Amino acid sequence: MKRLLIAILLWVHISYADAQTGSVLHHGTFKKGKIFMSSNPYKPDDWEKPYFDSSVKTAFPSDLIKAPEKYKDKSIHLIGVVDSVVIDGNNRVAFLLDNKYWDYIEDYSIQDEVMFVSEKGDGKFWVIVPEISPEQFGEVRGFPAEKKLFLVYGMFKEVANNYPVLTAQQVKSIDYELYTTNVLYYEVMRNKSGEVATDKKGKVQMTNFKFLKIAKKGQNK
Repeated sequence: MKRLLIAILLWVHISYADAQTGSVLHHGTFKKGKIFMSSNPYKPDDWEKPYFDSSVKTAFPSDLIKAPEKYKDKSIHLIGVVDSVVIDGNNRVAFLLDNKYWDYIEDYSIQDEVMFVSEKGDGKFWVIVPEISPEQFGEVRGFPAEKKLFLVYGMFKEVANNYPVLTAQQVKSIDYELYTTNVLYYEVMRNKSGEVATDKKGKVQMTNFKFLKIAKKGQNK
């Protein structure tokens, strides 16, 4: 597996040799000091919004595996928890992520966590980050142990060993203290053909909501 990913990293480096350099990995935060309980639609950061608005949000790992030609070289948005990381000799990084579902609601109350991410997801996928800063190089090794959550905007390139491979356009990392998979369970709704169901605005619909536990302060600490 590691040899395969180093080969992919090398391929990405050659393919993107003329691409814009500079880190695409950003640390994400949420508003602080909210007094009253509220649930608000997710608001992307200014740098993030063009990618959020233009990316495909209805293709999950199983969809990319099922129809790779349909999504090849398209900008895909996926969310996942960092499972592992591979770094080659040229500081190129590949992250294996465990996809999770999110309803894109920011939940503010007594708890520290803002994202009530479902414990359910659609499988694992790779995201390749061709360039990271020297400061980030030392940090990313700890991402699996720190349970970092990634909001990924990436170009879908191929399926390798039954895992979709995306090349990062932009990535927002979320600390474990700001999300939880322990409060809500829900799934992506699909139609009879197995395609992701959306509402009139094109937003992915969720189904089978279940409360796993009551949110409380500091549950991730």
